[in-house]
Amino acid sequence: MDHSMIFLLKFLLWAHLFLAVVCLPTLGYVDRHRLETYEDFSEEGDLDFFNNLTFRFSCEGKPIGLYADLEYDCRIFHACDDSGKGFPVVCPNDTFFDQRERVCSDEGHVDCEHANEWYYLNELPFSVEVMEESRARAEEKEEIPSVLPLLLQ
Repeated sequence: MDHSMIFLLKFLLWAHLFLAVVCLPTLGYVDRHRLETYEDFSEEGDLDFFNNLTFRFSCEGKPIGLYADLEYDCRIFHACDDSGKGFPVVCPNDTFFDQRERVCSDEGHVDCEHANEWYYLNELPFSVEVMEESRARAEEKEEIPSVLPLLLQ
């Protein structure tokens, strides 16, 4: 693989991370409460979560991607690069990392207990998975998406 391809893959990974963490949670509306800092609206015991964090999670041997940290109940995920190094990211405003969708989301939408079963999606970091419900809605309205997603069977 030449250097320009490696650069492009790294760029796309970081762009995906930026979209997943910053853009998607606020897409469509701006929720004033989510824009406030975590510390301003957290209970005192919640802040203990951030003191002296240590991680057993390792990116070694994993493909480039985003990985939920089950040890921290998916409140943290790790961004891994192709060299086996990575860094932890805390989901903002009391959200949890949804491994299947690879975004931070409300707790009710996240199945953290089984997040590791979705790690394999990182082997396909730039594909889009279409949910049956979304596909059915599009067919019902006879809409044609402007960008055709890659359907994974």
